[in-house]
Amino acid sequence: MDKRALSAIPRPALTDKNKEMPLLVSNMCYLATVSRQEIGGNDTLIINFFQEEEKELKPAFRTFCQMDDYITQDLSTDRTKWKTGAIDHLTGYLYRHRNRGNIVIASVEEREVILSFLQDFRRMHGIDDQQRVIPHGAVVDSEVENRIDEYQGVIKEWKLQARHKKEKAEIDQHMEKFGELPADYEQFIKETVFSNENYIFYSRPKERAYCTKCGHDFELRRDGLYHKKIAIWNDTDQVKHNRTVRCPYCNSFLMCKSEGMGRQNLFAIQWSVLVQKYEDEVLVRYFCHTKDFRKDFRNPRIESRERFRTVHTAKESMDFEWCRFKNTQDLRWCYLTNKSYGYCQPSEMTVPGSTVLYNTDLLETVAGTCMKYSAVDIYIDKVVQNDQFLNKPWCIDWYFNSYRENPYLEQLLKIGFYKLTQAVLKDHDCPKFKNGKTVLETLQVNKLQFNMLRMIGDPSVRDVKILQYAKEIRQEDFDILRYIHDDGYDRMYEKYLDMRRYTTVYKLKKYIDKQKIFHDRDYFDYIRWLEEMGYDMRNEFNLYPKDFKKAHDDKSKEYTRFKDKQAKEDEKRFKRLLAKLRKETEDVDAMNLKTYGMFIRLPKELDELKQEGETLHHCVGTYRDRVAKGDTMIFFIRLESDPNQPFYTLEWKGRVIQCRGFKNCDMTPEVKAFVNIFQEKMVECEKKPLKRRKAG
Repeated sequence: MDKRALSAIPRPALTDKNKEMPLLVSNMCYLATVSRQEIGGNDTLIINFFQEEEKELKPAFRTFCQMDDYITQDLSTDRTKWKTGAIDHLTGYLYRHRNRGNIVIASVEEREVILSFLQDFRRMHGIDDQQRVIPHGAVVDSEVENRIDEYQGVIKEWKLQARHKKEKAEIDQHMEKFGELPADYEQFIKETVFSNENYIFYSRPKERAYCTKCGHDFELRRDGLYHKKIAIWNDTDQVKHNRTVRCPYCNSFLMCKSEGMGRQNLFAIQWSVLVQKYEDEVLVRYFCHTKDFRKDFRNPRIESRERFRTVHTAKESMDFEWCRFKNTQDLRWCYLTNKSYGYCQPSEMTVPGSTVLYNTDLLETVAGTCMKYSAVDIYIDKVVQNDQFLNKPWCIDWYFNSYRENPYLEQLLKIGFYKLTQAVLKDHDCPKFKNGKTVLETLQVNKLQFNMLRMIGDPSVRDVKILQYAKEIRQEDFDILRYIHDDGYDRMYEKYLDMRRYTTVYKLKKYIDKQKIFHDRDYFDYIRWLEEMGYDMRNEFNLYPKDFKKAHDDKSKEYTRFKDKQAKEDEKRFKRLLAKLRKETEDVDAMNLKTYGMFIRLPKELDELKQEGETLHHCVGTYRDRVAKGDTMIFFIRLESDPNQPFYTLEWKGRVIQCRGFKNCDMTPEVKAFVNIFQEKMVECEKKPLKRRKAG
């Protein structure tokens, strides 16, 4: 529809007679005025809706109806705003909830205009005139309402079908890329996929046994299984139900099943994965296979169904599932929206728990595609097979998607850094890597550090983090730091490396071991106390006291006294600063600002910062030292209705640095407007003294 032409039509106005309608109709919620005209060469029905509020009608919206589409313009705002919802939805489902009121058409003539347009719509599109929507009840204009519902319902169905047709065409275009299955895929299913799903069935009365794996019959005697002159275990107790024995023909160890026992549970489900290619794209196919021994164990029924497909391109991946399209009865390939484990029983029928890969040479399979340099063969062989977390059905898709974003995975795999590959795929506490041209650029280490990693063989995430943090490091220090204890929270190696400004890693570790310091953190707390109190850190008597436990306890007490003294000094300094600020800003408009139901004030004492932070769950409490030194200013925004309750916290440093509410939430429009006024007045205030100094 031509929205520009529609919006150009003057907005509807009420006549004096229409304005009196709320007084005449008690149950009216909307008044509808109607017109029919040609707009842009299209026959158009215009229905204007006025909402009744306290016996007064206000413009709500107007709906433009044409023979193939409809659209609604919001009249409650001056700007042009379009809506695509149906009338029954826009009016609050009044057609379904009659106790809330009715839509009343302004006149009989306008009612006929609607019915005439809708009758023409039916005739044009061949809709049976006898086909009527079931009335919602004996109410005013139910026929008109039902006809409008029907009209909009038909158009919505057309739009839905058009979207579905477009989506199906897109999917079918991708499905054409998938070719025939390999000639030996059926054999692969029998011999590989179901390699562990075989049994030896026996019957003592008939003195026979049958192996489902090799398909041979055997003679069952009192002393064991026989095939010609080959026998196994001359022990009559060996061949029993649910006991494992060896097939005398193929030498496979299989579970025995008595022919006379029930086989209702002898039903196996397995999945397989096939990787193919189409031009430069990689195709991954997931098959669900079932093997059923319940009817005929000599000829178990094997069925296969392809359930999932993925198309990998250089830019993205697209997942598909064989299911019913958009909750319809159309069973076909659809976009996969959820790749999670199913909730139906058995879940294996919905989503695989494990898979068997068909491709024995993935490198050859992906040759010439967007994944030709992915080293996926190394990933499957060295990473997936040795990692329980990554050994999942979607492991190949998982890797391709990660490789698309992180091409350096090829470098890590080819040099044997498998643990780092795992970390990238899991995205858990991973080092900072980047897509570099060389391994050194990727790992962000120098040549010497890279050689250190190569000497390890398969380095860990922590090994790389140590070298990245250290920048420069000796081999002996690196060997020490690799094995120091970390509790999972503190990066202790960083603290060791930071101490190199005073001593060496070797001497430090030797001292900690000699003093039997159980928690390394205790030593670094001790060092931090000394630094804050201004001790000479070049003095080894301070760095390495003879009795660390005694030195730690003494310095802990001293540090407590030091902080208490510092806090008192900070409080005094802050009070002097606060008194000065209040004196200078006593008559400043910004400090006396009250608008939008809010006001602003300075903290009364430093402890208020801590209380403010605890109440609003943000970090203003850590600003204590900076505020005490005058490096920054903190203001409290309060509601006039609740002046003692923290609301928003503002930081000022020549301008508004930040203003945060509960849990660091951003400013509301009202708070933002208040802050803008405050900033204008503060800037104006700070400029005035400067002008006076210049004038003097």
